[in-house]
Amino acid sequence: MSDLINKIKSISDLYFLKDGCNDNLINKAQKDLGLTFPKEYKEYLLHFGAVSFYATEWTGLNVNGYLNVVEATKEARSLYKDFPKDCFVIENLNVDGRLVIGNEQGTIFYFQGKNMIQAFNNLQEYLDSCIARKK
Repeated sequence: MSDLINKIKSISDLYFLKDGCNDNLINKAQKDLGLTFPKEYKEYLLHFGAVSFYATEWTGLNVNGYLNVVEATKEARSLYKDFPKDCFVIENLNVDGRLVIGNEQGTIFYFQGKNMIQAFNNLQEYLDSCIARKK
């Protein structure tokens, strides 16, 4: 099991989907979005589906609404003409349209309107930042 999965499992007050999701849901989501999720995000989806902890809500699968990665990404694409086609929404920060997005290579960015800034090299680095919110 990866460090990312173990670190998520160790979070107190973690809420997640008991059954996570499966490869079929991941493949359908990738097809619907026309992209490939990075390995870390796929692993996260398989184990948890979606998570919530410390005022953090990551998108995922096997869930409906704003936490569904397909729904969230399609909404972002419809709202922002400059939303990159090779990216997907990881978290909506609910502050002035600011999103946390990832690309197919696993790099994590802050996105707001036309502005996109690389924030983290991978999902695990972003997870560390989310965990630090509690402190």
